[in-house]
Amino acid sequence: MNLIVHDVEAIVRKGLMYDSEIIEIAAIRVELQNGALVIKDKFHSYVEPQGVASIPVTTTKLTGITQEQVQKAGQFPEVITKFREWLGRDEYYLCSWSLSDRDYFIADCRRHEISTDWIRNYNDIQRWFGKKFHLERRAGLKTAMEMLELTAEGHAHSAMSDAYNTLQVLTRIYDPEDPIFTLEHNDCSGTYQLEVVYEEDFRNNPFAALKDVLRLDS
Repeated sequence: MNLIVHDVEAIVRKGLMYDSEIIEIAAIRVELQNGALVIKDKFHSYVEPQGVASIPVTTTKLTGITQEQVQKAGQFPEVITKFREWLGRDEYYLCSWSLSDRDYFIADCRRHEISTDWIRNYNDIQRWFGKKFHLERRAGLKTAMEMLELTAEGHAHSAMSDAYNTLQVLTRIYDPEDPIFTLEHNDCSGTYQLEVVYEEDFRNNPFAALKDVLRLDS
């Protein structure tokens, strides 16, 4: 079983959430061995955006990503090609906290006229967590870690830190015998989510202004 636990960071903008370009991609390849999730490989890259002259101050404050870091990176077409090569030819399952990262991938691929056929077998760990604990509302990653008494690695809104912390949660709650964790086989290439992802506390959410944007062109 080839799980790809990943996270992306994007430029913070008001308006349409998925109009924001990806500026960082991180992923951890995980295999199930004797009932345990084992890290096999990692991918990380910054991405140089094309729609802005420089990284906005608000984005740097949230993510820690600077203009100097993205200037040394390739643009999205180059980085996503490397990421797809890293994914490999074997069947894989993309797993992230919520579906927002999936939609960032779809939006940027469409922006650059890149195929989205690789965006498949997508699984929502945030949804699994909510089902596991019978939550009425979706929980943020920070809340999930606090509930499980896990220690966060790195800082929030760093793609690799968030990917690793998402994996920490998954490792703690995963049970191969529980039907909640049945991996989905799907084609997500033409679908945006139509739900609010972070419901628990919009006052502290950097995307709070976007909460009413529930419909995106497909």
